[in-house]
Amino acid sequence: IWVSALRATAEVARKAASHEQDVIRAVTEELRRLRLRGSVALLTPNGQLEVHTPSLSQSLMSTLRRLTGLEVAGYRFDPQAVDIYRAALETGEAQFTADRAQVVGQMLPPNLRPMLSRLMRLLGQDNVIIAPLILEDEPIGTINVTARWLSPDDLPHVAALADHIAIALGHVRSRQRLEQALALQHLRNQVAEVVSSALELPVVLERVIHIATEVIGAEAGAIGLIDPGGQVATYPYIYGLPDEFRQQPALRGHGLIWPLVEERKPILIPRYADHPMALPNWVRAGVKAFLGVPLIAGNDAIGGMGLFSLSREASFTQEHVEQAQAIASMAAIALQNARLYSQARRRAEESLSLMQTARAISSLLDTDTVLQEIARQANDLLHADGSRIHLLDYETGELRCVVALEPNAEAIKAFRLKVGQGLTGHVVEHGEPLLINDPASDPRGIQVPGTPDSEPECLAIVPLSIRQRTLGAMTVRRLGTDRPFTAEEMDLLKAYAAQAAVSIENAHLYGQIQAQAQRLEVQVAERTRELSLSEARYRSLVETAQAGILQLDQEGTILYANQQFSEMLGLPSDELLGKHFADIGALSMQDAAETLSRFRERISRQLEPRDVYELNLKTQDGRTLHTLVGISLFTDEAGAPQGMTALITDISDRIALENALRAERDRLDALLTHVGDAVMVTDAGASIQFVNPAWERLNGYTADEVLGRLPWFLHNEGGEISPPEEMIEAFRRGEIWKGEVVNRRKDGSTYEAAVTITPVLGPEGEPLNYVAVLHDISALKEIDRLKTQFVSDVSHELRTPLTNIRLYLDLLARVNDRERINRYLETLSRESDRLANLIDDLLSLSRLDVGASPLEPAPVDVNRILQSLIKDRASLAANKGLQLHLEIQPDLPKLIGDERLLGQVFTNLLTNAMNYTPRGGEITLRSRLQTEADERWIIAEVEDTGLGIPQQEQADIFKRFFRGEASHRTGAPGTGLGLAICQEITARHGGRIELHSEGIPGKGSCFSVWLPLTSANGDAETSADAPLKKLPKR
Repeated sequence: IWVSALRATAEVARKAASHEQDVIRAVTEELRRLRLRGSVALLTPNGQLEVHTPSLSQSLMSTLRRLTGLEVAGYRFDPQAVDIYRAALETGEAQFTADRAQVVGQMLPPNLRPMLSRLMRLLGQDNVIIAPLILEDEPIGTINVTARWLSPDDLPHVAALADHIAIALGHVRSRQRLEQALALQHLRNQVAEVVSSALELPVVLERVIHIATEVIGAEAGAIGLIDPGGQVATYPYIYGLPDEFRQQPALRGHGLIWPLVEERKPILIPRYADHPMALPNWVRAGVKAFLGVPLIAGNDAIGGMGLFSLSREASFTQEHVEQAQAIASMAAIALQNARLYSQARRRAEESLSLMQTARAISSLLDTDTVLQEIARQANDLLHADGSRIHLLDYETGELRCVVALEPNAEAIKAFRLKVGQGLTGHVVEHGEPLLINDPASDPRGIQVPGTPDSEPECLAIVPLSIRQRTLGAMTVRRLGTDRPFTAEEMDLLKAYAAQAAVSIENAHLYGQIQAQAQRLEVQVAERTRELSLSEARYRSLVETAQAGILQLDQEGTILYANQQFSEMLGLPSDELLGKHFADIGALSMQDAAETLSRFRERISRQLEPRDVYELNLKTQDGRTLHTLVGISLFTDEAGAPQGMTALITDISDRIALENALRAERDRLDALLTHVGDAVMVTDAGASIQFVNPAWERLNGYTADEVLGRLPWFLHNEGGEISPPEEMIEAFRRGEIWKGEVVNRRKDGSTYEAAVTITPVLGPEGEPLNYVAVLHDISALKEIDRLKTQFVSDVSHELRTPLTNIRLYLDLLARVNDRERINRYLETLSRESDRLANLIDDLLSLSRLDVGASPLEPAPVDVNRILQSLIKDRASLAANKGLQLHLEIQPDLPKLIGDERLLGQVFTNLLTNAMNYTPRGGEITLRSRLQTEADERWIIAEVEDTGLGIPQQEQADIFKRFFRGEASHRTGAPGTGLGLAICQEITARHGGRIELHSEGIPGKGSCFSVWLPLTSANGDAETSADAPLKKLPKR
């Protein structure tokens, strides 16, 4: 059987079949004759398998059609959904299965699979072999063979059968491709023969579209061409569709012509109306299906050809696409040639018309006649329905219509436009042409009174310009919108407008020349007399001028020098004329070289034509003149440099005055910079104009921070306030004001100042400036306050013991009791001692304040002073129940100081410690050497375990007459001056006293005396007048 089948298939392949269906039908009939069931399925472009010739009987296929509603012939299914077909196509090998039900079930649509068992009873449970049809290493379909007796051993036979069928199909396809290529070539030749016989663009368009519709079988067609700007597509020829579509250009992005041109690929649309870029008018005209191909000439896509089906959808095939492309490839070349021919012929005609028109208008000189002829020729040149010319009135800035070849000419000529107003005004303002084929939609347009409101028209407006100057504008007009102006026509109008502008300017100049000639005859005599008079006035002015005047030619030769310049140099005028300015001996070599270089650069226009600079000139008697030179380049009528005029002014006196003023200013600046008092200068409105460094140091502000401000801000932290009324009154009278003010510094601190404000008056007595001098009197005020406070405190402290003495003296005079008398005498003795101690302390403090107790510097052993003090007070401490301890550094060096005064410091500190330490307490005196801030110090401390000093009292503890709460509780004797004396003595030695106390009874206090260590040979300053040593802060 297989040998017969292969022989029959080979015979089919040898026959020259013309169609694939013939091969498939012959193979199927041979298989049926050999009692084999087999069917061939071919792959479609979308990857499905389509059954072409089923091997079932007609009755069985009828039954299947009645049950399923499906036709077996032409049935399509996805081979990827059927396991055996997928395996055959993927591996390229024949596949066997005994489960025919599975194969049929996978091939059926899901809704028919419930009928599978019923269908299998009709088809039978045969074995199945599926073999792929391979052509040129690619699967093109499958063959399906079924029989009960088939087994895997039959796979090679079915595969060989499939190869024979594939070869036969390959022969058919090769023959079809050859026939198609011959047909397309024939079609191209036919198109080339038809279109090459004509060069007129309309004829070529008509022939191309008729050939395309006839060959493809389309019912309508159109050719769209892209304008040179690439933004608009027009349809110059349309067949089978409404003719008004020709007047409906498609802007970029509208219509299928744009993807054709941009992508340069054919487009096949079965349902045109469903496409988003379908044109609504074309849908309403009945277009159902669309086939479009681009028109490509060389490297340019010039347009596209569209073929339309008006009766049914999906009527075009891929074969039609290839035919349309063949037509388009030849038609595009013919269209491009026809377009170039039309453009060349049109340009030749336009050039001829333009030459004739230019010749006609250039022969006229009368302005009105020229304007009328320009408008008429513009109408004829562009086949327009009307034209008008607007000229610019430079005096009023308005555009006036001087010619209007239109029915509403009078209304148009009566209406004046501003530059920038309306479409015409826009063209004149910007100097650019304007092509508007739908003026009604342009927001810049305006309605001219007396003309129709809504008249469809197309406008082309060009400026009339000559030598960068716009004379006006010319407008041509076509009624309706069926004849829009093109870019080529706009180019023609621009070229004509350029010639028209020249003619208008010539006519205008001719009229001006005629009028000017008449005026000149009258003016020549007047101008001659005026020139003579002007020359006399000029010479008089130049000769009497106080400045020297020179006139030089292009080479620098002196053409003229006035008397003043001659007198400046001490040279006669006749010796200057004809000489080069650098050779008259008035310039040094360096100045002559620099001046000559500037002169040449200015003549060659490398420098500005005018300049002013200073220059030193030498006179004949050897003096040097400081001069100010003003240079001005003069030119002829064409603007070419002809020479220079120099105005030379002697500024020697001014320079000397400026130098004197500068020296005076420098002296004043030095005085203000180094003067100790603060100085401030304001303008007449009290705005600060100057402050000196002393003012900046006093107030903490820099000059930049206060310049321009009113000075009253120093009196108030929150902002500016008004000055005192008495100050304003003094200023009003132009008098000097003196007073005291309290100012606030930048850091918030305040100070008191004595102020003297002096007005600087102008010639009329008006104030020009105010000069304020401020002297800081805060220290004087503080001294005065301290003096007052000291007198008050001393009076109070003296009054208490004196009052007690007077009281007890009165009591002594009144009593006779010896015991009471003795008690009163003891009190009088104690109060007398207190008064004596107070006076001694006051005298000591006073002497320290005024320097009446000078230091007697000598080497001092601090350890010895502390040891002596412990020894002297040991018994007194024991009586009070106190323990004294001494902790000293053995190798402590000696310092330079006053041993008597330092002993007084330590005595006062130890006395206070014993007075404020309860019985059982301890007092320690210690010494040590310490280095701080690169300086060595001897520190002596007195520390007790007494009552301590509260924190709130520690800030006042060294103030004079201050006695804390502990003194009142314990009744300890004292004047409140001891610690003040200790602090003053320590400060005189360049040292300091520090207090450390938590204010808790039992923890006591510690007073540390810091004394700077100086060598025993007297390196340090120890005289009474020596300045205090600056101590490090702790």
